[in-house]
Parts: sequence; structure tokens; C-alpha cells
Amino acid sequence: MKVFNQIENVKHHPPVYMALGTFDGIHIGHQAIIMRTLQLAKNKNCSSAVFTFSNHPLDVIDADRCPPLIVTNQEKVNLIAELGVDMLFNVPFTTEFLQLTPEKFIEKIVTNINLRHIIVGANFTYGYRGAGTPALLTAAGAKHGFTVDVVNMVDREGVIVSSTVIRQLVTEGAVKQAANLLGRPITISGKISTGDQRGRKLGFPTANLAIMQGLLVPSDGVYAVYVYDEAGTKHNGVANVGNNPTFTRQTHRIEVHILDFDRVIYGQQLKIQFIDRIRGEIAFTNVRQLKEQMQADIEFSRKHYF
Repeated sequence: MKVFNQIENVKHHPPVYMALGTFDGIHIGHQAIIMRTLQLAKNKNCSSAVFTFSNHPLDVIDADRCPPLIVTNQEKVNLIAELGVDMLFNVPFTTEFLQLTPEKFIEKIVTNINLRHIIVGANFTYGYRGAGTPALLTAAGAKHGFTVDVVNMVDREGVIVSSTVIRQLVTEGAVKQAANLLGRPITISGKISTGDQRGRKLGFPTANLAIMQGLLVPSDGVYAVYVYDEAGTKHNGVANVGNNPTFTRQTHRIEVHILDFDRVIYGQQLKIQFIDRIRGEIAFTNVRQLKEQMQADIEFSRKHYF
């Protein structure tokens, strides 16, 4: 997949069928739009493309209202590539884009990209204050020489799939339900930092993950997880999200106990996939109670998930 971080000077490329959207999670609704794009492009012997932004538009429009990221920008690029797209326009959303009217927004795209067809979701908006709609886009297509396909929003077991719904589920700890809408487990990657070694002293060594600021993190509690090390090897694990109230720790973090694992991996990059929430976070009155509960969490995970 060719990746462009700007749209200027790419008109010389073959005509494209292009999915257009923020795609801030690459959930099953976004995947439906992109897969429709691939299908149409293949039928017409054209290249497939996705146009999206490398940052969330709300980060520029109103940073205080910008939601936590379901995936990082690099993860988004990787997920789009895995779907089989030929070209990705992954451009920064700037104040220039913010101020473009719907008509000027489309003019900027058609001036720079050899566009044949655009595919969007039914709730797609564009241009200043989101004034552009699929109907307005269709009218613009008649003027500029491209056609438009509108993909209906995906309904999964009575729930309309959206990034907003997924974020709500994750913040409630419902990672299993969120994965059903996302099409894959909620995943967080991070480098292992040196902790206070308390888990090791208790007999349950943990890897402490440094979490990227602004990333969506499940609600506090204990989770069954899959852990992927730098070599891509998959391990079973139990993760705690929170601040460990038993020891009055203030720093919010993710601590992972990898089952049947005794290697030293400080400084490595881990990928954590959240499978299901086992329980909420508890403040224990003594260390013995904590150790007993940690052992119970591990046994529960082995029985029900691994």
C-alpha cells in the first residue's frame, strides 16, 4: 500500500475509487465502507484508495471535546493496509481543512486526486461545521465528474456500530462487547517500564506498560488478556488497569502478569489484547487478601479463557 501524507502532486496516479472518512477506529462499519470500495474498484479495474486524517478533527476543532483514540495513527495505517487497499491518503487535519466549505473541500480533493468514485458512510459529514452531507456530495460529484456510493451503517445484534458506542463500552469495561463491534479485541501497545517490583515480591511478577496519552483505556479492573511480545509470540495473561488502591498508588497504569513466563523483558514493546473483564478494582485490607485474589483471578482466567 502506498501512503501519502499530503494530496498535492498525486494527480498522475491512475483513477481511484476512494473511501472518505475519519475512520477513527476501523470498526466493522468502517470496514464495510472500505471493503465496498475494494469491490467496486476491482469491478472497474481501478485502484482503491482511502482518504482520512492522521489526527482526529476534533483535536483541531475543539481539543477539549476530542475523544480518546481507539487506535493510534500507525495502528490505523496498518489496519487499512491489512484490508488490501492500494493507496492511503493519511493527511493531517489542519486549520486550513477546518475552514474549507464543503464545496472547497471537494475541490481540493478533485484538483489533486484522479478521482472516479467516492464511497462514504450514511452518517458522513465534511467541510466547515460538518455542513456537507452524502446528498451534497452526490451533487458535487455531478459537477466534478465522479459518482458516489453511500454505505448504510452496520447493525450488530440491534446495535448501530459507531466509534462513540465502542468508546462507551470500553469505558464501562465491556471489552468483549466492544470487540464484537470492532471486529477484533481492544488492543493497547506500550513499552514496559520498571515498576516498584511489588508484584514480583508477591509472587506475581508484572509488566508495567507505559500508556500513550490520549489513548482509550478500559475502565479500572482486572482483565483476561492475550500478550504479544516483540517476537510476535502470543502469551496468556491477567492485567490490572488502575492505580492499585491496596498500596495507595496514585499513578494510573496497566500491569500485566504473563502466565507461565519468567523472562526479563524490561524495555520491550508489548501488545495487549483485552479479552474480557473479570472484576472491578478492589482495595484490600491486607497483602494476604490481595495475593489470594490474584491467585483466584489467574485460576478463573485459566478455566474460562485459556
